[in-house]
Amino acid sequence: MSANKLKLSQAGFTIVELEITILLMAIISVSFIAIFTNFLQAETRTSTTIEMTSDSQNLLRVMVEELRYGAGVRQTNSITDPHAPSGGWNTDNVNFVIITAVPALNNSNQYILDPDTGYPYENEFVYYKSGTKLYKRTLANPNASGNKLKTSCPFNVATSTCPADRELVDNIDTMTFTLYDQDNALTNTATAARSIKINLSLEKRTFGLPLIFENTIRITLRNDFS
Repeated sequence: MSANKLKLSQAGFTIVELEITILLMAIISVSFIAIFTNFLQAETRTSTTIEMTSDSQNLLRVMVEELRYGAGVRQTNSITDPHAPSGGWNTDNVNFVIITAVPALNNSNQYILDPDTGYPYENEFVYYKSGTKLYKRTLANPNASGNKLKTSCPFNVATSTCPADRELVDNIDTMTFTLYDQDNALTNTATAARSIKINLSLEKRTFGLPLIFENTIRITLRNDFS
């Protein structure tokens, strides 16, 4: 009798007990994976948001610095660009392009003056969207002797004498501009703009879901060389 009891006590789990144990372990594992996945998604989206915030602030800071000392907005580029789209560059919110004029400087950061007008020669910056990237093309005025800037080119044709366009930010969705004249009234005439409001929207997908970050800033153009 005692031997039979000893054998029963050493028999281990029954099939039913083993199935219940496996089921409980599976439930615990699935719950752990779900918690870990949710944590990973939250951390990734938080990190992506911080990155997009930094990208947008850096981009706007660069544009603010350049636009503030610029000579205004241009509807079309006046400096020849052999790599421009058909018809040249045009400031246009639909195509996410804006052209700004900036005074030409020499290596000592002094204005290079046009002897015919007494005003500085002007270089041009073209901000344009290509795919999900925003680029800046530099168009250096060829008449400005000693110009410290060089005209830039698309990456695939860049050379030492024509450096690649500068990539400003990736994952851009839209960037639109609202122009205001000297009386703070909305204007559609680029050359009449004395201040600009920039609306920037970045978008990046994480775990199949879109993450959007928007930022807005308004800049007053300080220089008028006309």
